[in-house]
Amino acid sequence: MQVARWDTTDCDGGMRWQIPLYLPGYTMKNAISNGGLFELSARLARFTMNNTYAQWAEKIWDWSASTPLLQTNHWYIADSTSIEAKCKDAGNTQWSYNYGTYLSEASFMYNYTNGNEQWLERVNGLLNSLLGTFCPDDKGGNILSEVACEPIMTCDCNQIGFKGYTAMWLAHTAILVPSTATRIYPVLQGSALAISKQCSKQPDNTCGIRWWQSTWDGFTPGLESQMAALGGITANLMYFKSTAPKTIDTNPDGKEHQIIATHEEETILDTLLPIDAGDRAGA
Repeated sequence: MQVARWDTTDCDGGMRWQIPLYLPGYTMKNAISNGGLFELSARLARFTMNNTYAQWAEKIWDWSASTPLLQTNHWYIADSTSIEAKCKDAGNTQWSYNYGTYLSEASFMYNYTNGNEQWLERVNGLLNSLLGTFCPDDKGGNILSEVACEPIMTCDCNQIGFKGYTAMWLAHTAILVPSTATRIYPVLQGSALAISKQCSKQPDNTCGIRWWQSTWDGFTPGLESQMAALGGITANLMYFKSTAPKTIDTNPDGKEHQIIATHEEETILDTLLPIDAGDRAGA
């Protein structure tokens, strides 16, 4: 389990950004690494109804809120904090996926706890901040935008995909916390409509990254921009389906069972190349 990487040596907890000692991110603890473990814990808590996972979700939230990463007084999520500064400083660049992962998993915890008011407050606080920051009025007010890089077209391959993930996390939130749906659905619908325009009438019908721009933005097509657009469209399908993610009780295949590989699958496994240092760093 990832909890083995929970580091209490520095800053009394938290996940480091990168694992290898020689990478610069090793001395940082960032929102998405901790949000990812929060996500895993909250989803497993709801799926299995095992309270150990819920305790970890609470622990990760509480630790995040004790640092500048998660500032609950005004619902602000910083990107990172450094061990050198004893996790008292903050990298303040705003990224949608940091908000999205904490929001989605707060909604899983709200649902897991059968409507706990504290988790509802957290959901509403993060949702209001996310929509206010990443759906700016000058970009239509109901279209997701990666505001830190999109207006000046400096988004890297990772950053291009963030709002696609965020759209799907918003859909989860609308389903798991129904009181949020009236705020979320216009954004999902507005983003999907904008995507349809940004992905039309350009070479190969591929997508740009400025969803709010009614004509193709000239961005050189790549996998990441297509993935982001797919996430924005898929989020609407998730919401239309309106089926909550399965639990171990509602999923007939949810109980633990042995998976027996076929001969063909065993052959493929036998021919896989060994994982090297580059693979680990990339992961």
